[in-house]
Amino acid sequence: MAADNNERRPDLIKNSPVHYGWIILAAGTFGSFMTLPGQTAGVSVFFDPLTTELQVSRSWASMAYAAGTLAGILPAPLIGRWIDRRGPRLSATIIAAALALACAYMAIVESGLMLLIGFALLRGTAIGGLSLVSGQVVNLWFVHRRGIAAAAASLGVAAGSMIFPPAIEALISFYGWRGAYLALALLIGATLLPVAALVFRDRPEKYGLTTDAGLPPATTEVREEPSFTRPQALRTGVFWLLTAIGFLTNAIGTALLLNHFSIMQGAGIGRADALLVLSVYAAVQVAVTLGTGALIDYYEPRRLVPVAMLFLALASALPAFGTGIVVSWLYALCLGGAYGSQQAIGAAGYAQYFGRDHLGAIRGVSSLFGVSGAAFGPLPFAASIEWTGSYAVALIGSCALCLACGFASFVVRRPAISK
Repeated sequence: MAADNNERRPDLIKNSPVHYGWIILAAGTFGSFMTLPGQTAGVSVFFDPLTTELQVSRSWASMAYAAGTLAGILPAPLIGRWIDRRGPRLSATIIAAALALACAYMAIVESGLMLLIGFALLRGTAIGGLSLVSGQVVNLWFVHRRGIAAAAASLGVAAGSMIFPPAIEALISFYGWRGAYLALALLIGATLLPVAALVFRDRPEKYGLTTDAGLPPATTEVREEPSFTRPQALRTGVFWLLTAIGFLTNAIGTALLLNHFSIMQGAGIGRADALLVLSVYAAVQVAVTLGTGALIDYYEPRRLVPVAMLFLALASALPAFGTGIVVSWLYALCLGGAYGSQQAIGAAGYAQYFGRDHLGAIRGVSSLFGVSGAAFGPLPFAASIEWTGSYAVALIGSCALCLACGFASFVVRRPAISK
């Protein structure tokens, strides 16, 4: 049987100088990196020139972005099932082509309605599609070393957040915002599309290869791999625990970052120091993502949930009750820790608890909740500042929700293995 699998290996896999799992890890990381044209960090650079030319208000564009985000992410459960059935190679190829077309469509937007449709296409293909399949392919190839591998792949988004915004700004200055979107479409077509079509592959067992890039398990205790269907996973407490921390981190984190300079001003921090806080936050996020990923190879993801929620609770409480530069530094450490730990838990947790067989369908549902959190999270903060003149009510409420979620992790049990 192994010989038959070897004969069916594509030349790219047979001729790889290293275990093909490392190639998959690089490809999944690149896929995460290329989601940036549809991520908030990428779209935000276009906001000013786009709203000026289309003569729509920034508030209207923000509402269109939120509505487009929700419309784009709604098909995520169906996309996840489709990835399970068709495999990551075909799925990623079609999604990459769709993302390139979405960027090309944005270059011809002429009205507010077209803008809303464009946002839905961008968010749906990048977040509901490419992000999902890029994480999926890494989880298919890594099992016992999944924590650190999935965490490393998820850092593609962090790298993209540092590289794409200044690059997009430069493109806009040379070619205008429409030309910049066309350039992004060409970039995706020239790089991501061939990577998806040529490099992405289904699970290693189909090619007679071992999981985890040939590395031994991180621990001597190796558990049987589970195989939950989506309905079975949705009936477990662990699924809703992982989904809850994803929702809360996206909701509260988006609100904190969207209102960052205003919140820092309320804590007595000037703009220059507030910019430095963002840099510290990003650095901490990278370090904690990798650290948490390594821990997941030794400990259950649910055991690390209290740490992630404590970080986010502190990030919410510090600007509500404290002021000064020390508070801002602690805030940066806690927010980076919250995002980093949740990123690693979400990247590897679902596959560890529910297996690889129906992972796309399961992650599709969780993504729907996570992205919805990013869309709705800023609303309580906007209401708090408008009705009370400060963010204190929203911050304290966020802190309480995080603590409740952290305590819930002590009640939720590991689901029994389903085969």
